[in-house]
Amino acid sequence: MTASTKWWEKESPRFECQPDCFKCCAKPGIVYFDKKSIENASKITKLSPARFRKEFLKRDDDQWVHEVEDGNPCAFLTPAGCSIHFGKPIQCRSYPFWRENMTSKAMWKLVSGFCPGIGSGPHIAVATIRNFLEQFKH
Repeated sequence: MTASTKWWEKESPRFECQPDCFKCCAKPGIVYFDKKSIENASKITKLSPARFRKEFLKRDDDQWVHEVEDGNPCAFLTPAGCSIHFGKPIQCRSYPFWRENMTSKAMWKLVSGFCPGIGSGPHIAVATIRNFLEQFKH
């Protein structure tokens, strides 16, 4: 393996979201909403983009974000799952394939202690992982 080859390019990781898990939706942090995510989510919630931003987002520098505070799940999480599932931001769609989780196989294994979907399901194609990493830059 050359210095530029990533561990996940050599051994394709397995991942599949587990039914009724939603752990990543209850993790404190910031969820970034780009213009397209705001448009999609506002259609699903039947709110105008302006109203959606006012109700759920705040400005962080030049970006719109939704804050998930410690002890509270994401505002879009319902007992049935994500209420904006088909319009959720790339950050949510790409989890657990975030830069910080993909830095090493040891880190991936550490994250698997939190995320039960890691190590389950199909092998994820290198192109899919690259695409997630390119789309979600934070």
